[in-house]
Amino acid sequence: GRTSRLYKALVVEKQVALAAEGLNGYPGDKYPNLMLLYALTAPGHTVEEVAAALDTELQRLKTEPVSQQELEQVKTQARAGLLRSLDSNMGMAFALMEYEIKTGSWKNLFRELELIAAITPADIQRVAQETFRPENRTVGKLLSEGPNP
Repeated sequence: GRTSRLYKALVVEKQVALAAEGLNGYPGDKYPNLMLLYALTAPGHTVEEVAAALDTELQRLKTEPVSQQELEQVKTQARAGLLRSLDSNMGMAFALMEYEIKTGSWKNLFRELELIAAITPADIQRVAQETFRPENRTVGKLLSEGPNP
Protein backbone atom coordinates (compact mmCIF):
# COMPACT_ATOMS: atom_id res chain seq x y z
CA GLY A 1 0.00 0.00 0.00
CA ARG A 2 0.90 3.67 0.07
CA THR A 3 2.58 3.38 3.45
CA SER A 4 4.91 0.58 2.37
CA ARG A 5 8.65 0.97 2.02
CA LEU A 6 8.44 -0.08 -1.64
CA TYR A 7 5.75 2.48 -2.54
CA LYS A 8 7.51 5.29 -0.70
CA ALA A 9 10.84 4.55 -2.40
CA LEU A 10 9.65 4.08 -5.98
CA VAL A 11 6.62 6.38 -6.15
CA VAL A 12 7.23 9.13 -3.60
CA GLU A 13 11.01 9.48 -3.35
CA LYS A 14 12.48 8.34 -6.68
CA GLN A 15 9.28 9.02 -8.66
CA VAL A 16 10.13 6.33 -11.23
CA ALA A 17 6.78 4.57 -10.74
CA LEU A 18 3.12 5.53 -10.50
CA ALA A 19 2.36 2.46 -8.37
CA ALA A 20 4.38 -0.23 -6.62
CA GLU A 21 3.19 -3.20 -4.62
CA GLY A 22 4.14 -6.65 -3.39
CA LEU A 23 1.91 -9.69 -3.00
CA ASN A 24 2.82 -12.82 -1.06
CA GLY A 25 1.25 -16.18 -1.74
CA TYR A 26 0.92 -15.85 -5.49
CA PRO A 27 -0.95 -17.68 -7.00
CA GLY A 28 -1.93 -19.49 -3.77
CA ASP A 29 -0.47 -19.99 -0.32
CA LYS A 30 -0.84 -23.64 0.69
CA TYR A 31 2.38 -24.81 -0.95
CA PRO A 32 5.69 -23.02 -1.56
CA ASN A 33 4.84 -20.27 -3.97
CA LEU A 34 5.79 -16.89 -5.31
CA MET A 35 6.09 -13.36 -4.05
CA LEU A 36 5.07 -10.92 -6.75
CA LEU A 37 6.51 -7.41 -6.85
CA TYR A 38 5.30 -5.02 -9.50
CA ALA A 39 5.46 -1.37 -10.41
CA LEU A 40 3.87 0.83 -13.07
CA THR A 41 6.45 2.98 -14.83
CA ALA A 42 6.00 6.74 -14.43
CA PRO A 43 5.99 8.91 -17.58
CA GLY A 44 9.52 9.81 -18.62
CA HIS A 45 11.05 6.76 -16.96
CA THR A 46 11.97 3.34 -18.29
CA VAL A 47 11.18 -0.17 -17.14
CA GLU A 48 14.92 -0.59 -16.61
CA GLU A 49 14.90 2.29 -14.10
CA VAL A 50 11.97 0.73 -12.27
CA ALA A 51 13.64 -2.70 -12.26
CA ALA A 52 16.83 -1.16 -10.86
CA ALA A 53 14.87 0.66 -8.15
CA LEU A 54 13.04 -2.56 -7.22
CA ASP A 55 16.36 -4.38 -7.00
CA THR A 56 17.77 -1.63 -4.78
CA GLU A 57 14.88 -2.06 -2.35
CA LEU A 58 15.32 -5.84 -2.27
CA GLN A 59 19.03 -5.40 -1.55
CA ARG A 60 18.16 -2.93 1.23
CA LEU A 61 15.98 -5.54 2.91
CA LYS A 62 18.92 -7.95 2.80
CA THR A 63 21.53 -5.53 4.15
CA GLU A 64 19.66 -3.07 6.41
CA PRO A 65 17.34 -4.21 9.21
CA VAL A 66 13.90 -2.65 9.06
CA SER A 67 13.27 -0.16 11.84
CA GLN A 68 11.28 -1.27 14.87
CA GLN A 69 8.74 1.48 14.06
CA GLU A 70 8.31 0.21 10.50
CA LEU A 71 7.93 -3.37 11.72
CA GLU A 72 5.37 -2.37 14.35
CA GLN A 73 3.32 -0.59 11.68
CA VAL A 74 3.27 -3.74 9.54
CA LYS A 75 2.45 -5.92 12.56
CA THR A 76 -0.45 -3.63 13.47
CA GLN A 77 -1.81 -3.89 9.93
CA ALA A 78 -1.44 -7.69 9.97
CA ARG A 79 -3.20 -8.02 13.33
CA ALA A 80 -6.01 -5.70 12.26
CA GLY A 81 -6.49 -7.60 9.00
CA LEU A 82 -6.66 -10.92 10.81
CA LEU A 83 -9.11 -9.66 13.42
CA ARG A 84 -11.30 -7.95 10.80
CA SER A 85 -11.50 -11.24 8.89
CA LEU A 86 -13.01 -12.87 12.00
CA ASP A 87 -15.75 -10.31 12.62
CA SER A 88 -18.60 -12.46 11.27
CA ASN A 89 -19.71 -16.07 11.52
CA MET A 90 -18.84 -16.56 7.84
CA GLY A 91 -15.41 -14.96 8.31
CA MET A 92 -14.66 -17.16 11.31
CA ALA A 93 -15.87 -20.30 9.52
CA PHE A 94 -13.76 -19.50 6.46
CA ALA A 95 -10.65 -18.80 8.58
CA LEU A 96 -11.04 -22.04 10.56
CA MET A 97 -11.46 -24.01 7.34
CA GLU A 98 -8.50 -22.24 5.71
CA TYR A 99 -6.16 -22.94 8.63
CA GLU A 100 -7.28 -26.58 8.82
CA ILE A 101 -6.54 -27.08 5.12
CA LYS A 102 -3.35 -25.04 4.86
CA THR A 103 -1.67 -25.80 8.18
CA GLY A 104 -3.23 -29.10 9.23
CA SER A 105 -5.08 -27.70 12.25
CA TRP A 106 -7.74 -25.05 12.75
CA LYS A 107 -6.11 -24.34 16.12
CA ASN A 108 -3.21 -22.63 14.36
CA LEU A 109 -5.52 -19.70 13.65
CA PHE A 110 -5.42 -18.85 17.34
CA ARG A 111 -1.60 -18.82 17.39
CA GLU A 112 -1.35 -16.32 14.53
CA LEU A 113 -1.28 -13.21 16.75
CA GLU A 114 1.59 -14.71 18.78
CA LEU A 115 3.50 -15.51 15.60
CA ILE A 116 3.04 -11.96 14.29
CA ALA A 117 4.20 -10.50 17.62
CA ALA A 118 7.35 -12.65 17.61
CA ILE A 119 8.72 -11.35 14.28
CA THR A 120 11.91 -9.29 14.62
CA PRO A 121 13.89 -7.07 12.23
CA ALA A 122 16.54 -9.82 12.17
CA ASP A 123 13.88 -12.32 11.01
CA ILE A 124 12.93 -10.04 8.12
CA GLN A 125 16.57 -9.61 7.11
CA ARG A 126 17.29 -13.37 7.35
CA VAL A 127 14.29 -14.31 5.23
CA ALA A 128 15.13 -11.60 2.68
CA GLN A 129 18.66 -12.98 2.38
CA GLU A 130 17.34 -16.52 1.89
CA THR A 131 14.57 -15.55 -0.51
CA PHE A 132 15.71 -12.64 -2.68
CA ARG A 133 18.55 -14.37 -4.49
CA PRO A 134 19.16 -14.04 -8.24
CA GLU A 135 18.45 -17.74 -8.85
CA ASN A 136 15.00 -17.33 -7.26
CA ARG A 137 14.00 -14.43 -9.49
CA THR A 138 12.03 -14.15 -12.69
CA VAL A 139 11.70 -10.67 -14.17
CA GLY A 140 8.91 -9.84 -16.59
CA LYS A 141 8.39 -6.57 -18.40
CA LEU A 142 5.05 -5.67 -19.95
CA LEU A 143 5.57 -3.06 -22.64
CA SER A 144 2.94 -1.11 -24.53
CA GLU A 145 3.11 -0.81 -28.29
CA GLY A 146 4.17 2.53 -29.67
CA PRO A 147 7.18 4.74 -30.13
CA ASN A 148 7.98 5.06 -26.40
CA PRO A 149 7.52 1.66 -24.70
